Amino acid sequence: MAGAYDGDFSDGHTAALHEVVAQAQNDGLHINSKTGDFTEHWKFADIRAIDPPRADTPFRLTSQTMPDARLSVASPEFVDDLRRQAPQLFLTGFAQPTLRRNLALVILVLCILGLFLWQGIPRLSAPLAQLVPAQWAQKFGETYRGRLLSGVPICKDASGTAALAVLTKRLTNSLSPPLKLNVVVADKAQVNAFALPGGHIVIMRGLLEKAENSDEVAAVLAHEIGHVSRRHPLQIGIHVAGIGMLVDLFTGEGSTLMGIAGDVGGLLLLLGYSRDMEREADAYGRNLMVTTGLSTGAIARFFARLEPAAKNGEEIGGEIGGYFSSHPPLKERIKAAENTETGRRALNDTDWMALQKICR
Repeated sequence: MAGAYDGDFSDGHTAALHEVVAQAQNDGLHINSKTGDFTEHWKFADIRAIDPPRADTPFRLTSQTMPDARLSVASPEFVDDLRRQAPQLFLTGFAQPTLRRNLALVILVLCILGLFLWQGIPRLSAPLAQLVPAQWAQKFGETYRGRLLSGVPICKDASGTAALAVLTKRLTNSLSPPLKLNVVVADKAQVNAFALPGGHIVIMRGLLEKAENSDEVAAVLAHEIGHVSRRHPLQIGIHVAGIGMLVDLFTGEGSTLMGIAGDVGGLLLLLGYSRDMEREADAYGRNLMVTTGLSTGAIARFFARLEPAAKNGEEIGGEIGGYFSSHPPLKERIKAAENTETGRRALNDTDWMALQKICR
């Protein structure tokens, strides 16, 4: 039969410390007050060791049924009895069943949350993007434009800026509801253009140099306006934010991901538009060119000239940069562009020359 051992007991609700007799029996731990005021019965499955047993130190216990209560027994024989009756009290590390269970629950929750951030956020990005207030989107895009173009001058020649405004207005006059755009030219040699949240569109100097006429620039701008209209940049931003949350969840370095986004070229080059987004923007751009009375064949001619460079791998880190890396194949885009010639130019010769010299 298990021995009876003297100890001290506190119920945790008062400061009183009671002298008790503790006995480990088959059905659990029995705690009886020496004055006969109370008796407690703790099942072995509910008992928890507050500290591991140590020589010359009372062994302290509590119970899940009385989490504030404390039982302190100094007898080594009492510890030996518990080792036989309740060996789980002496398990350490991953051997503890409660630790394994709690760890499994934490891992499950993290996996579910990670799956939502990785798969759920992208699926919800389109409806979420429609809910973002325009003022927030504009500020978000302005911030990222500053990061993307850090150290890259914005071309501000007065005549060229005026010509760019004429081209933008010509393309957007027919839009209902109107779009608030901020179109700039960056003094960089890449053949590139991209849209950011809030109506910010950036055209690189290299694209103006590669284009043979204003119609080709208008076609590229119409494509980027398509991204703005469909809020594709915001969808990408929400996707990146979701991944940032996931990285932060597991490493605490979610902000680092956003920093990398700015350092290597930003949101769009981090993930890139999906091909469905690009096809949607292509279709929007063609329709906009038709509505404006401009040639839809301009974009086909532009792509046809870029196709040899793309085949030679120049689109990866070279002259074409990342602009076409996530786009549909050029042959597909050339074929999709209806070769409609109107004879009308997007800009007159004077404005076109001014736009080409906007970075002088």
